[in-house]
Amino acid sequence: METNRITELLGKNDKLLLSAVSKENKYLSKISEESGIDKSALLNSARKLLNYGLLKIINEVSIEYRLTGLGRKYLSDGLPEYLLAKKIKGAPQFSYRDVKKLPLDADEVSAALGILRKNKIIQVNADNFLLDESKVGLLERKNALLKRVDTEKTAKDDEDTKDLLRRGIIEKSEIVSEKIEITDVGSNAVKSSGFNKDLVDRLTPEAIKDWKGAEFREYSLDTEPAQPLSGRRNVSKQFSSHVKDVLVAMGFEEMQSDYAESSFWNFDVMMFKQDHPDRDIQDTVYINAPGPKVPKELLDKVSSIYKSGFALDKNNNSVGYKRDFDESKSKVLIMRGHTTATTFRYIHDNISKNKDTPAKYFSISKVFRNETSDATHLPEFYQVEGIVYDDDLNLADLIGYITEFYKKIGIDKIRLKPTYNPYTEPSLEIQAFSPKLKRWIEVGNSGVFRPETLEPFGIKKNIVAWGFGFDRMLILRLGIADIRSIYGGFADLDFLRTVESKKLFGKFN
Repeated sequence: METNRITELLGKNDKLLLSAVSKENKYLSKISEESGIDKSALLNSARKLLNYGLLKIINEVSIEYRLTGLGRKYLSDGLPEYLLAKKIKGAPQFSYRDVKKLPLDADEVSAALGILRKNKIIQVNADNFLLDESKVGLLERKNALLKRVDTEKTAKDDEDTKDLLRRGIIEKSEIVSEKIEITDVGSNAVKSSGFNKDLVDRLTPEAIKDWKGAEFREYSLDTEPAQPLSGRRNVSKQFSSHVKDVLVAMGFEEMQSDYAESSFWNFDVMMFKQDHPDRDIQDTVYINAPGPKVPKELLDKVSSIYKSGFALDKNNNSVGYKRDFDESKSKVLIMRGHTTATTFRYIHDNISKNKDTPAKYFSISKVFRNETSDATHLPEFYQVEGIVYDDDLNLADLIGYITEFYKKIGIDKIRLKPTYNPYTEPSLEIQAFSPKLKRWIEVGNSGVFRPETLEPFGIKKNIVAWGFGFDRMLILRLGIADIRSIYGGFADLDFLRTVESKKLFGKFN
């Protein structure tokens, strides 16, 4: 198409964007900030200019570190090992009895003691701790790293950073920025005589009133579309159907659910502590409305177990969290953070009322997190939930279901490692190797539900469960590195239109 013809088809936003990029390579967010035009409007213009060959978009990848909810908790008071060392330093004598007075839970105390001993910062003499003050700088350095991540979102790739990553205190993300560059065709368009013509491109009341002498922008009705008009089923929907077929063939029945959920079903019934970092506004999407009513009898049972536990058998007791339970927090409405909330509704509505009947349930549904998008994270994503209820289930059964499922969908290179969940014990994280990212990525979490989570429903048998990352499985099957290649404004439409079905259903390499 001739240059002058192209310029006649450009609107004001199109020209503003092209003009800005002609002066320097820029980012959409920067142009939006400088021009005051909404980024979504500029995004539409960018797509149009891309289609005409006036622009090209280059993805620039940078690494960003950020605090998790746990990291924010430690930002003000310091890491558990730092807090413990500080208390030892300020006391004439410090023993195991004094450790119990610290505002740390059992896991934090165990981690703090392990780190201090491993680095030979403390020694134990009889019942007292002795501190080597010359080595406290290590702890201060890690605290400083937390502040740096919070303010600058950067960190060195050293042992301190790796330690905080392993412990889930900070997390690492790949940030992709769309840098826009002008093409030779675009440069010629900017220099053309018609580029700066003041064309009317919107029929406003004012434009209609003063139409005499005005030049109106042309709209091309006969230009061939850049892409064929034929449609096809979205690859995500195709893969979802395939996963459903696999699970149904394995004897599972599908669960139905809603996106919005009360904190009771999303957190409390699963024995998340009510001050757990996952509940922070940084991780959970809250809705300013009351949640659905929770059965009073069930709420009372969960509250009682949370506060003081229950008798597991004649010789063992669950002690609970030894802290108050705030019922008002249970009523808060949120966008659910995991589909396990649906699982516990089905445990309440179905399994608890048919305790002698084995059951297998699954769902493939959307969950919501207050996440920053990167190669493996999205604020909205799909989760493959699954549970099995039967006699004498154990960890070996869980591993069997996991390996069989991944084998059936064509992902063989997986590994399992122990992890921690508030509601399962033992717990396993599932990882798969990504040839494109050249590293192992988490694709799921699983475990055996803790007795504390099942006691309110009167269930004594084991239930094994998992949550698989649907979108991460999909990019593995497609052989791509970035989850945003299939979702979002700059998804690769050519790839999505032409991807072969065997990539979704055939053998994965």
